[in-house]
Amino acid sequence: MPETSRRTQRLLGRLPAVAAVLVVTSMAGYLALALTRPATMWWLGDLRVYQAGGRAILDGRGRLYSMSVGMAHLPFTYTPCAALLFTPLAWLPWGVLRWVSIAGNLTLLTVGAHLAWGMVGVRGTRRLAAAAITAAILLWTEPVQETLRFGQINLLLLALVLADLARAPGARLRGCGVGLAAGLKLTPAIVIPYLFLTGRVREGRNAVLALGTSLFLAFAVLPRESLRYWGGLFFDDTRVGPVQMPGNQSLHGLLIRFTHQMPPPGPVWPALAGAVGVGGLALAAIIGRGRPGDPRRDLAGLCVTALTGLLVSPISWTHHWVWIVPGGVLLVDTARRRLGRISAPAAPAALALVALTAAVPGRRVELPVPVPTGLIWQVPYRDGRELRLAGWDLVLADAYTLAGLAALITIAVGLAASRGRWASRSAEAVTLDPPEPVGRPSPGSSTPTPAGA
Repeated sequence: MPETSRRTQRLLGRLPAVAAVLVVTSMAGYLALALTRPATMWWLGDLRVYQAGGRAILDGRGRLYSMSVGMAHLPFTYTPCAALLFTPLAWLPWGVLRWVSIAGNLTLLTVGAHLAWGMVGVRGTRRLAAAAITAAILLWTEPVQETLRFGQINLLLLALVLADLARAPGARLRGCGVGLAAGLKLTPAIVIPYLFLTGRVREGRNAVLALGTSLFLAFAVLPRESLRYWGGLFFDDTRVGPVQMPGNQSLHGLLIRFTHQMPPPGPVWPALAGAVGVGGLALAAIIGRGRPGDPRRDLAGLCVTALTGLLVSPISWTHHWVWIVPGGVLLVDTARRRLGRISAPAAPAALALVALTAAVPGRRVELPVPVPTGLIWQVPYRDGRELRLAGWDLVLADAYTLAGLAALITIAVGLAASRGRWASRSAEAVTLDPPEPVGRPSPGSSTPTPAGA
């Protein structure tokens, strides 16, 4: 057995022990930090909005989209279907709901990693250990920390989509999870065209039916709220917070900060978002239609689709970027499979992903105490300062968006290069072994073979 293979086997054998140490260390550090500053680390402002939305539905006075919650005066910005889902939260005491959110998101982080490792073909105890290690490391990233701090549902949506598409191809209700996720929050809807583009018509149809069913139920139960929301309210990005802040890591946010204008001038953003959307979905479709026997193609195509959605959405807060969980799994698995190959860029890319999104305790101008925070917040912001950024501050403030664009370009170049190599190998094979000309004598024959014989 080659030395590299032996080292790999020894490392895999130690995975459960490594997982146990990392999980205990990571969770102990997180809880020690959070319990000393719970009001900041577990602010849970969005969770309060979810609970208030559920109460607004139960009181029946049609206040869902006119209410505001807390000192920040947060509005309800989700779909009417999401409000229906949140109604049980109205009956839970806040102390109970708070711990349900924290424990639930930590569990969903591990579930998402477990589903992703399963989609790349890892099984058994190695899958459990790999999921635990992934969760322990990615707990200390900005998207996960912000999801926990706000009490967000992004990890729930991620788990819904992954659990749906991790099922065996051809499963009867495959696609419904995607439609349900899109009914709760619009961002996962970009997965629906991906399903059709990769030839999964039945799954795409299931997703559309599930989304349509959620809309129908919401219209039936909440007709006023549904008419108001789908009548144009969901286009109003002024209700979701200051979109010029570094926390909005989308092309829209990038253009606002680059042009120092809000909104960006002319048709620049629609044109750029359209080009990236079409190009990103085309890349995802090519990957998703790739080698049928490769267990990674589904996850790779899905990650490219999600990345495209994050870039073209008008608002992609950092907590929307929890797709780094399956993305990180994909990069690490690719590096694992290519261990020992100098040309494999997956290991450096995985390290770059963690470095880019890492959250370490630091100060932010709007928070009273240090909390785990990422690179993008190390620039001047608030009071209009984010509209006056220049130089490296501007690059740092748009780090996720620029890295996402670079990833799509790298993938496109890699696909073009691999197809070029395949075409050249095919041409070389034809040149080295040409077919026998029709109508000429074969070797060893003294008589010609008539053409058409």
